[in-house]
Amino acid sequence: MTDVRATTIGFIVTGLLAGLAAAPAEAGCTRKIVNKSALTALISRDGGPWVTVPPHHSQSIVFSQPGKVDVALVCGRGGPEGAVYRSSLSYSAIIDRCYYEIGNGFFEEQLGPGFALGTEDTAPLTVNTPRQGDVVIGPRVEARCPAEFRAAVQSRY
Repeated sequence: MTDVRATTIGFIVTGLLAGLAAAPAEAGCTRKIVNKSALTALISRDGGPWVTVPPHHSQSIVFSQPGKVDVALVCGRGGPEGAVYRSSLSYSAIIDRCYYEIGNGFFEEQLGPGFALGTEDTAPLTVNTPRQGDVVIGPRVEARCPAEFRAAVQSRY
């Protein structure tokens, strides 16, 4: 009887382990949006609410599945409707690899997706740098704002 119990318990444990191994893997990456500009950045993921990233600050963003990030830059305060720059970036999140899908596929076979060697202009955003999935908003984008705003920024910085 003891051998039967041990065999039964062995089958149950093996079944549970096989079930855990067969569970689908989920992505989970925490990346950064770094705002090095004097503009206020508004970030929305997958059509959700806008999150404010003040000038010279950063905000963490969690990717758990493929989707889209919308970026709006505003002079001072305001909503995305008054943005001086808007962009929408698609991203992939596969297990522990998260990156923005940019470029036209040139060298994709050799380097993998998410690398773009000057094949797409994302300025004033720097995408997938310093890590894949990070976005850095460039320091000199104030020229898109009214003269009063630029004068105020120059007096502060």
